[in-house]
Amino acid sequence: MNGKHFVMGSALLMLAGCQHMGMGGGDGLPTVTRTGEVKDVVIREDLSPATLTANAGDEIRWINKRQGNVRIVFLDPVTEMLSCQRNFGGLMGADKNQYTANLGSNDSASVCFRSPSQVRYVVRADSNLPTGEQNIAGSINIAGESSSVRQQPTSNQRMGEAARMDESSSQR
Repeated sequence: MNGKHFVMGSALLMLAGCQHMGMGGGDGLPTVTRTGEVKDVVIREDLSPATLTANAGDEIRWINKRQGNVRIVFLDPVTEMLSCQRNFGGLMGADKNQYTANLGSNDSASVCFRSPSQVRYVVRADSNLPTGEQNIAGSINIAGESSSVRQQPTSNQRMGEAARMDESSSQR
């Protein structure tokens, strides 16, 4: 019995350690994921960048560099498009497809999209405006295939290329 308890305890400690790794507050965060790159959107008085282009599988990470709290709200349903998420969740109420993240100062949240799409979102932040809230619009364009992955030619394409090379060398 003691052996089983030791193994279970060790497994729980490893799981807790794995979940804690890489969850810092904006500086020194990982820059790659298992399937792609990490693309940062820094939230200050505006978004940098306001329009982001990424590949499917890349992690899009928002980092709040403002003094106060912000809320990131996707304007389109995204739950079926995600392959990963951290610190995001659905709203309670009528629209369960709306994903949001509440970030304190220097907090971060991220998502990964599994397929090509265009997604719009708004960052809502406290403001001195008469409405008391500033809405900063942003968008994400997810491309299909990673530009770092080149598609290998098929055997028919290789045979066609070889035939063209043979033909051009016989004409000389």
